[in-house]
Amino acid sequence: MLVSEIEFQLFDVNQIGRMLGQGEFAHVDRELVRSILESAAELAAHNFSPLAVDIDANEPAMIDGRARVSAALRAALREYADTGYIAESFPRELGGADLPSAAGTALMAIFGAACTPAAGYVFLTAAAGRLIAAFGTAQQKALWLPPMLEGRWFGTMCLSEPQAGSSLLDATTQATALGNGRYSLRGNKMWISGGDHDATENIVHMVLARIVEDGRRSEALSLFIVPRLRPDGTANGVQLLGLNKKLGHRGTTNCALAFGGETDCIGELRGEAGRGLQCMFQMMNEARIGVGTTAAATAWTAYRYASDYAFERRQGRNVTDGSSARLIDHADIRRMLLTQKAIAEGGLALCLFGASLVDQVRTLDPNGSTRARELLDLLTPVIKSWCAERGVEANSLAIQCMGGAGYVRDHPVERLYRDQRLNPIHEGTNGILAIDLIVRKASRGTGLETLFTAIEVEAREALAIEEFVALAEPMISALGLLRQLLVSINNPPGDVRKAYAFATPTALMVGDLTVSWMWLRQVRALADRRDHWADGKRAAALQMVRQIMPQSLALAPAVRDGMGPYADLAAECFAADWAIQ
Repeated sequence: MLVSEIEFQLFDVNQIGRMLGQGEFAHVDRELVRSILESAAELAAHNFSPLAVDIDANEPAMIDGRARVSAALRAALREYADTGYIAESFPRELGGADLPSAAGTALMAIFGAACTPAAGYVFLTAAAGRLIAAFGTAQQKALWLPPMLEGRWFGTMCLSEPQAGSSLLDATTQATALGNGRYSLRGNKMWISGGDHDATENIVHMVLARIVEDGRRSEALSLFIVPRLRPDGTANGVQLLGLNKKLGHRGTTNCALAFGGETDCIGELRGEAGRGLQCMFQMMNEARIGVGTTAAATAWTAYRYASDYAFERRQGRNVTDGSSARLIDHADIRRMLLTQKAIAEGGLALCLFGASLVDQVRTLDPNGSTRARELLDLLTPVIKSWCAERGVEANSLAIQCMGGAGYVRDHPVERLYRDQRLNPIHEGTNGILAIDLIVRKASRGTGLETLFTAIEVEAREALAIEEFVALAEPMISALGLLRQLLVSINNPPGDVRKAYAFATPTALMVGDLTVSWMWLRQVRALADRRDHWADGKRAAALQMVRQIMPQSLALAPAVRDGMGPYADLAAECFAADWAIQ
């Protein structure tokens, strides 16, 4: 079922078929993409979905200084790697299949829907590999990429530190030159997903650190390739300090690591010295699209389970004739299910559209490539934050639809909710990404107007067709409101206090409008198709535009007028002991 949804999104909505069979993708056609997606769905169903309950209940454990995972998880990851999925989107000269990024994101959705905590290991490995492919030397590519693409070695990114968290500019890990591009690293990193485990022979860390020269640390961060084991198989001074015990995503190890604590830790400079953060943004942005994709997939899985349950479970009486009713017969259950559908399938549409922009940057003429790059840069934080924010809402509704049954561990929706709850936090909290969108991109770049123009063009085209008026009119109104709001929020110029205070609700408005556009694109792609599946799509589009988007837009007057009582409130007013002062 998910493969059919993805195929519709890829070929009917995003029309990626236009780029296949020519240029960089001359070796790819629709049948190849379909066969890859179908085989992935089979592997996900047989090897990943059955893992979900077990690795949630039996977390990785720290034994003799190493993180140990279950044999079943190791086997599933091995099968994924042996099938070649890690390498699918890499260039053929590096050992990949050179598939479009849109197809790679579709694979991420399939395995994310099955078991994101398991699939996270290989997703991170592919992202780390792409970082080496983009910025590594020929020697580094030859040394590190083959075992990573084969899945014999996995990869991670090591950014955060215990004292710094998301504030990367406060990182203190340092690197001292040893010559020939090799450095000795020393420092601690925190919140490292996949940072240690025994599911693979080696782990290749992408580490941000400051180069120390003549006893002075550089202000700029540099990026280093730091393996757990050196190429000769000896230990490299990467020590597991502990495993973080989490609400969800329990099957993915999350580690505190020490580099160069007891023995020397040697890393290779990757890219230019002092430009590590700029390089790392490639991996972070890829990870953000990945988080958005798995968030949408997690919402979709919970929605499908809640929907199936609603058809089977009898509860109460029909309001029309008093006969025994199924949950699906109740209007409020349908409201909650349709909201989940609007979020999950709208989120998938947004993620696959973002991935198609990656392909357009590669394949279009300079003007088209520039426009695609502007949209991609703007939408990357929206993809992550919207799918995560609304995804939590969708997963909560899945529990609510099932009542008490949804709240207990007999059913997967409570686990999926716990897994989903991480997504607004990692790879840049939603608040940080909102500030990036509203304070930086909206006021300094052209991407937001590129997005608004694209939405407006399609909405005004849709106004000419009666079937689409109910979708297009609210979008045109929302566009006008948001344009006015963004002028207000960044006024007076240079004063960012208002923008910082209201970035999050404003970013949600931008996300709601963008996903409403995604739904308009889906409905237009349905053409004259009339069946239950198509009618469900049309209803979900209306739910998004008429019921979900107005919820965020309702805050516009408060944002415009600066009515946020928290913004200028004295910090002491939040103190827990205020009553006894």
